[in-house]
Amino acid sequence: MSFHARAPRALHVGLSTRELRFVRPPQPAALKAQVVVTMALRNQASSLPHAIFSVLTQVTGDLPMALLLLDDGSTDDWRQSAGEFLADPRVTVMEGKCGSAAQARNALLDMAEQHFPEVRWLARLDADDTLADPHALRALVQAGDQAQATFVLGSNHLLLDGRQLADSNIADPALLLDRGRLTAFIDAFCSGRSRHELPSCNLLIRAHQGLRYPLVSSAEDHWLVASLLMFRGTQGVVVPAPVYCRYRLQGATTSENRRSERWQHSRSHLAEAARLWSEVLDSDVEILGFGMEGVVWAEGSKVYKRFHAWAMTLDRLREIQQLVNRCTTHLVAFDIVDGDDARLTIASQRRAFRPLPARLTPACAADFLATLWRSGIVASNIKRDNLRLDSPGRLVYIDIGKDICPLSVSRFLDASARLYATTVLGWSDFELSRRSTLRREDEVLQSLPGFADFYGTLITTLHPAIGLPRSVLPPPFAHEDVTLLIKACPQDAGCLVEQVRHLVGMLTAQTRFAKRVLLIDPHLGPYLRQHACGDLNMLLHEADALEQQGWIDAVWVAPHTADWARETNDRWFDAPGCEHSHTASGAPVTSQVWAFDQVATRYVLQMDVDVWVGMTDPHHDYLGDMCQAIRQDGVWCVGFNIPQCDKSFKPYASRPEGFAPEVRMGLLDLHRIRAHRPFQNPREGGRLSLMWHRALERAQRGSGMRSVRGGDPRTFYLHPMNRDKGDERLPMVRELVAQGRYPAAQGGQWDLDLSLDWRPPLRGEDLVFLMLGRNTEPAKLDRCLASLRMQSRQDFGVIMIDDASDSHAAPAWHLRLGDLAPRVTLVRRHQRQGYLANFELAVRQLCARPDTLLVVLDQDDALMSTEVAQWLWAAWREGADLVQAPMWRPDKPLKRYPVTYPHARRQGGGNVWSHLRAFRKSLYARIPPTELDWPISDSDLVSDYLTMLPMSELAEHPVALDLGYAYLHERRPYPPERKSREHVVLQQLFERPSLA
Repeated sequence: MSFHARAPRALHVGLSTRELRFVRPPQPAALKAQVVVTMALRNQASSLPHAIFSVLTQVTGDLPMALLLLDDGSTDDWRQSAGEFLADPRVTVMEGKCGSAAQARNALLDMAEQHFPEVRWLARLDADDTLADPHALRALVQAGDQAQATFVLGSNHLLLDGRQLADSNIADPALLLDRGRLTAFIDAFCSGRSRHELPSCNLLIRAHQGLRYPLVSSAEDHWLVASLLMFRGTQGVVVPAPVYCRYRLQGATTSENRRSERWQHSRSHLAEAARLWSEVLDSDVEILGFGMEGVVWAEGSKVYKRFHAWAMTLDRLREIQQLVNRCTTHLVAFDIVDGDDARLTIASQRRAFRPLPARLTPACAADFLATLWRSGIVASNIKRDNLRLDSPGRLVYIDIGKDICPLSVSRFLDASARLYATTVLGWSDFELSRRSTLRREDEVLQSLPGFADFYGTLITTLHPAIGLPRSVLPPPFAHEDVTLLIKACPQDAGCLVEQVRHLVGMLTAQTRFAKRVLLIDPHLGPYLRQHACGDLNMLLHEADALEQQGWIDAVWVAPHTADWARETNDRWFDAPGCEHSHTASGAPVTSQVWAFDQVATRYVLQMDVDVWVGMTDPHHDYLGDMCQAIRQDGVWCVGFNIPQCDKSFKPYASRPEGFAPEVRMGLLDLHRIRAHRPFQNPREGGRLSLMWHRALERAQRGSGMRSVRGGDPRTFYLHPMNRDKGDERLPMVRELVAQGRYPAAQGGQWDLDLSLDWRPPLRGEDLVFLMLGRNTEPAKLDRCLASLRMQSRQDFGVIMIDDASDSHAAPAWHLRLGDLAPRVTLVRRHQRQGYLANFELAVRQLCARPDTLLVVLDQDDALMSTEVAQWLWAAWREGADLVQAPMWRPDKPLKRYPVTYPHARRQGGGNVWSHLRAFRKSLYARIPPTELDWPISDSDLVSDYLTMLPMSELAEHPVALDLGYAYLHERRPYPPERKSREHVVLQQLFERPSLA
């Protein structure tokens, strides 16, 4: 199988510019031309010299003439064939990519009017035809000038296999300028009952009249000439002789068209249109306009439009009416006055409109587009004839027809680009159009000067939720008179990083301390209730890294010398000569009270490094509560709260026998404690017998001091037992505790009970969003969560997994969940697992229902519409097992990512990787395990392809929604080395056999 890093270019119909350029610019002689013969060609090398010769040999006298030649994508050797004719100073040569005969002819008319300053008349000649008489051009121009006509129509001979037929197509003014006879004639030739057709190839039009060919795939010249004869017959001249041209019946486009249904349909539609035009004209009303859908006229204060029977149905018209009624400031409201499908007619109030100026301001265009977007509408037939300004200066789309559609990104981007090109840049209506092209859409749109910024600003304005919000958290509570002190020893080396990040992340999420300090007791053991061997070197290394990373402000290492111990113990416990830092049972004492002496603030919140903190409300000033309690008379310690069964606030208080000061986690008033030093602390075998908190507890009985407990259970601590320190469940349990999730039986206990049911909640909703990420910027996470909160449908669940982020905010991610918290299962990995492992955990273990639709929503991205959840749920309800919807990238504002099912591997991935993507759990379960068996380093590079490619091939009911932008995707550019490796991995992935 061939491999493509992206879908190979293929000829397709898409929005594109004409890419017009002069190969041979107009020479001085050509610039004086008053009549320009326009000639479009594509692969007509054999007939081209005859066509050019017939033009250059015209006898025009004092009438300056030029030939404008447009090569519309030829692949033959026409230049060699044309030879020396191209050197004639009257010949101008252009190249372009117009894509159809109508587009090419309109390009010629545009360029002739723009670049030939003296031009008065524009003549047409096909590259496989020839002018029949050397005086034909001058004769038709003279007839037009004498009549001050807008157009001139001539005759033509007919050639078949190089032989001129006896029966020429003579332009008969009696026939063509009589409306009744003209209508009958059009009906006859369109139905094949006439040997002759309209002499449409023999047309001259006066320059700068705005006359252009309609963009139909066949018979565009007949449509133009028929409409001119019907609606501007008094402005035209029909010249039977001299015969204008020799017309080859085997014309390339004509021959192809005759073999197609398009050829038949175009002519039958023309016949019907002519009958309607004639009927309306016979009623002697004021004709305002006509088009491919119908004709518009005015009677009194009303404007009417009657549709061709093939152009509209009553049901579709009613749908359009409902759409228009959403936005009557920029669309024209109407009533249906005749509901017969054969004569569908609408009426609207006649309004005073102004024609468009040459250019509009970007603001005017943006206002029009934004209002339609908010109304859920696209008006896609953008051209100047369909646009007006109302009295307040607002842009109004006046064409009521099928091109008023429900909103979709593809149509909206198309309409935005064409409106911008036409009204802001002042380009021709036909410059930016849908045509056959090899160019990618975003490449085309990027070439419009200023459009990327215009469209990016427009989409950003329409989706205010994609801007980074202010923090959802309240301002932090400042407690500059409190130091945070975390106590550790060498046996904590293995868990130091995780625990310090947890404690600092939780306690400083909403609280600002004077200083954050890590105290290291270098004692190498033995330890009281020892659970690990001490590793001082590792401990010091990790502590230094934590300081360098900004988790703590300082690392204090207790001196641990005999002199230091004697001095400290004497100062605190009146124990002269005691040179031991630990009690007889191995508990630390001296290093901790020494640290209290180093604290510069009056208060210290001290804790063991192994405790866990739970916090449920970012508005809870836990330290403020404790400080208020400790400032009461006689209080020198406030214990940190523990999990409670009763969630109400309990006043801080002591008990008759008193509470010991909290050694594991509590707030101390160092001024009051120091004022009562030294404390009695008996010795056993030369060592202190009591830890410092027990010495203070003894002192409380006679000093009038007390330690209190109580407070608000929204913030609490829990202590894992040393015997459980090796349990592999601890990281998961710690994160549940951090979120305030604990079994009811844990309430009232400060020691962790691992025998209880500690499991994260499973998700069983119809719709579950998967929010995976690592090191997400807090503002982006807030934006992501806000986009979930704004959904009109709120019965979804969320699985959020953080892959061991280094972010200081990550330990307290749950505080940002707000009202979403009850519906969120949050998992924080303590070691990085990789995207696919987290994806597997979310889908296979945390999602409970096989039929749940899981929606990938990266933490640094966001939903763009309030209706995304509703769209997804509706698709799920209809049986979809794989759903995708449009994403928007601010760095590539003009890029769309249409999805290709089911053979995406052949199409460079077919954009199945693109957001928004959703799938049923049961579909994911069908992926063979071998499809997901990749090294973590590689699977993280291509995780989106790795999961979506097999599902896109296995899906039975995939759905690609386009109801507006659904997903904001932002990312930094990948480094070259990553892109190079990604390319290699994708090649391997795309070369695997399809599962379809």
